[in-house]
Amino acid sequence: MGSYCHHSFQLNISPPPPQGVKVGIGVSPAELLSFGFNLPVELSTATCDRKKATPDPLLSLLVMAHFDTGASITSIDIGLAMHLKLTAKGYSNSLTASGIQRMPNFVIDAAFPNTSLSPFANLKIGSCKLNFDLPKALSDPNDPKNFGILLGRDIMSRWNIVWNGPTSSVFIND
Repeated sequence: MGSYCHHSFQLNISPPPPQGVKVGIGVSPAELLSFGFNLPVELSTATCDRKKATPDPLLSLLVMAHFDTGASITSIDIGLAMHLKLTAKGYSNSLTASGIQRMPNFVIDAAFPNTSLSPFANLKIGSCKLNFDLPKALSDPNDPKNFGILLGRDIMSRWNIVWNGPTSSVFIND
Protein backbone atom coordinates (compact mmCIF):
# COMPACT_ATOMS: atom_id res chain seq x y z
CA MET A 1 0.00 0.00 0.00
CA GLY A 2 1.39 3.44 -0.80
CA SER A 3 1.13 7.01 0.29
CA TYR A 4 1.04 9.89 -2.11
CA CYS A 5 1.96 13.09 -0.36
CA HIS A 6 4.03 16.26 -0.42
CA HIS A 7 5.87 18.51 1.96
CA SER A 8 3.32 20.96 3.34
CA PHE A 9 0.03 19.22 3.79
CA GLN A 10 -2.34 18.88 6.66
CA LEU A 11 -4.80 16.28 5.57
CA ASN A 12 -7.87 15.93 7.75
CA ILE A 13 -10.42 13.81 5.94
CA SER A 14 -13.53 13.00 7.91
CA PRO A 15 -14.45 10.24 7.79
CA PRO A 16 -11.07 8.74 6.85
CA PRO A 17 -10.96 7.09 3.41
CA PRO A 18 -11.43 3.32 3.31
CA GLN A 19 -8.40 1.04 3.65
CA GLY A 20 -6.43 0.95 0.40
CA VAL A 21 -7.66 4.29 -0.96
CA LYS A 22 -4.80 6.53 -2.04
CA VAL A 23 -5.08 10.28 -1.55
CA GLY A 24 -3.04 12.48 -3.87
CA ILE A 25 -1.75 15.95 -3.13
CA GLY A 26 0.51 18.12 -5.26
CA VAL A 27 2.69 21.15 -4.73
CA SER A 28 4.09 23.64 -7.18
CA PRO A 29 7.51 22.85 -8.67
CA ALA A 30 8.77 26.15 -7.21
CA GLU A 31 7.89 25.02 -3.66
CA LEU A 32 9.50 21.64 -4.20
CA LEU A 33 12.62 23.38 -5.51
CA SER A 34 12.64 25.90 -2.62
CA PHE A 35 11.97 23.57 0.32
CA GLY A 36 12.81 20.09 -0.89
CA PHE A 37 10.53 17.26 0.19
CA ASN A 38 9.19 17.33 3.74
CA LEU A 39 6.41 15.42 5.41
CA PRO A 40 4.88 15.34 8.89
CA VAL A 41 6.19 12.77 11.33
CA GLU A 42 5.06 12.06 14.86
CA LEU A 43 8.09 11.42 17.05
CA SER A 44 7.65 9.83 20.44
CA THR A 45 9.43 8.17 23.32
CA ALA A 46 10.82 4.82 22.15
CA THR A 47 8.78 1.73 22.96
CA CYS A 48 11.83 0.15 24.61
CA ASP A 49 12.05 3.08 27.04
CA ARG A 50 8.38 2.70 28.00
CA LYS A 51 8.73 -0.96 29.02
CA LYS A 52 11.28 -0.53 31.80
CA ALA A 53 10.41 -1.01 35.49
CA THR A 54 10.25 2.78 35.82
CA PRO A 55 9.09 3.74 32.33
CA ASP A 56 9.76 7.12 30.84
CA PRO A 57 6.55 9.05 30.20
CA LEU A 58 5.23 9.01 26.66
CA LEU A 59 6.19 12.27 25.03
CA SER A 60 5.15 12.90 21.47
CA LEU A 61 5.30 15.76 18.99
CA LEU A 62 4.27 16.24 15.36
CA VAL A 63 7.07 17.91 13.37
CA MET A 64 8.15 18.17 9.77
CA ALA A 65 10.77 15.72 8.51
CA HIS A 66 13.11 16.70 5.68
CA PHE A 67 14.30 14.10 3.18
CA ASP A 68 18.10 14.26 3.20
CA THR A 69 19.57 11.91 0.61
CA GLY A 70 23.06 12.95 1.75
CA ALA A 71 22.47 11.64 5.30
CA SER A 72 23.30 8.01 5.94
CA ILE A 73 21.22 7.94 9.13
CA THR A 74 18.16 9.80 10.34
CA SER A 75 18.98 12.62 12.77
CA ILE A 76 16.90 14.66 15.19
CA ASP A 77 17.49 18.28 16.17
CA ILE A 78 19.34 18.18 19.50
CA GLY A 79 16.95 20.75 21.03
CA LEU A 80 13.95 18.66 19.98
CA ALA A 81 15.58 15.56 21.50
CA MET A 82 15.97 17.47 24.78
CA HIS A 83 12.33 18.64 24.61
CA LEU A 84 11.20 15.01 24.18
CA LYS A 85 13.49 14.08 27.11
CA LEU A 86 15.25 11.43 25.05
CA THR A 87 18.14 9.64 26.71
CA ALA A 88 21.44 9.48 24.85
CA LYS A 89 22.35 5.95 23.75
CA GLY A 90 25.97 6.59 22.91
CA TYR A 91 27.71 9.07 20.65
CA SER A 92 28.92 9.17 17.08
CA ASN A 93 30.75 11.55 14.80
CA SER A 94 28.59 13.36 12.26
CA LEU A 95 30.01 14.91 9.13
CA THR A 96 28.27 18.27 8.75
CA ALA A 97 28.73 21.34 6.57
CA SER A 98 30.70 22.87 9.45
CA GLY A 99 32.92 19.81 9.93
CA ILE A 100 32.87 16.70 12.08
CA GLN A 101 30.82 16.98 15.28
CA ARG A 102 30.47 14.41 18.07
CA MET A 103 26.75 14.14 18.78
CA PRO A 104 24.54 11.86 20.90
CA ASN A 105 22.50 9.03 19.43
CA PHE A 106 18.91 8.32 20.49
CA VAL A 107 16.14 5.78 20.03
CA ILE A 108 12.65 6.95 19.06
CA ASP A 109 9.34 5.77 17.66
CA ALA A 110 8.24 7.49 14.44
CA ALA A 111 4.85 7.43 12.73
CA PHE A 112 3.68 9.13 9.56
CA PRO A 113 0.14 10.44 10.11
CA ASN A 114 -2.38 10.46 7.27
CA THR A 115 -0.31 7.96 5.28
CA SER A 116 -0.27 4.20 5.02
CA LEU A 117 3.46 4.09 5.78
CA SER A 118 4.42 1.67 8.53
CA PRO A 119 5.62 3.28 11.75
CA PHE A 120 9.08 2.61 13.17
CA ALA A 121 9.53 1.42 16.74
CA ASN A 122 12.86 1.70 18.54
CA LEU A 123 14.53 3.46 15.61
CA LYS A 124 18.19 4.24 16.29
CA ILE A 125 18.99 7.76 15.12
CA GLY A 126 21.69 10.38 15.37
CA SER A 127 21.36 14.03 16.25
CA CYS A 128 22.43 17.32 14.77
CA LYS A 129 21.90 21.04 15.14
CA LEU A 130 19.09 22.18 12.88
CA ASN A 131 17.50 25.59 12.71
CA PHE A 132 14.41 24.08 14.40
CA ASP A 133 12.01 26.46 16.16
CA LEU A 134 10.06 24.54 18.83
CA PRO A 135 7.50 27.29 19.62
CA LYS A 136 6.80 27.62 15.87
CA ALA A 137 6.37 23.84 15.57
CA LEU A 138 3.92 23.82 18.47
CA SER A 139 1.78 26.49 16.77
CA ASP A 140 2.27 25.39 13.13
CA PRO A 141 3.63 21.84 12.79
CA ASN A 142 3.21 21.92 8.99
CA ASP A 143 5.64 24.75 8.24
CA PRO A 144 7.89 23.20 5.55
CA LYS A 145 10.82 25.43 6.53
CA ASN A 146 10.78 24.28 10.18
CA PHE A 147 11.82 20.65 10.20
CA GLY A 148 12.97 18.88 13.37
CA ILE A 149 14.32 15.71 11.84
CA LEU A 150 16.33 14.73 8.78
CA LEU A 151 15.18 11.47 7.22
CA GLY A 152 18.30 9.65 6.11
CA ARG A 153 18.98 6.80 3.76
CA ASP A 154 18.47 4.34 6.63
CA ILE A 155 14.72 5.02 6.38
CA MET A 156 14.56 5.86 2.69
CA SER A 157 16.25 2.55 1.80
CA ARG A 158 13.22 0.73 3.28
CA TRP A 159 10.78 2.55 0.99
CA ASN A 160 10.01 2.70 -2.69
CA ILE A 161 10.09 6.44 -3.48
CA VAL A 162 9.05 7.94 -6.81
CA TRP A 163 9.71 11.67 -7.06
CA ASN A 164 8.23 13.28 -10.16
CA GLY A 165 9.66 16.78 -10.25
CA PRO A 166 7.72 18.12 -13.26
CA THR A 167 4.39 17.17 -11.67
CA SER A 168 5.58 17.97 -8.12
CA SER A 169 4.40 14.66 -6.76
CA VAL A 170 6.02 12.06 -4.57
CA PHE A 171 4.77 8.51 -4.11
CA ILE A 172 6.10 6.43 -1.23
CA ASN A 173 5.29 2.88 -0.23
CA ASP A 174 6.90 0.34 2.04
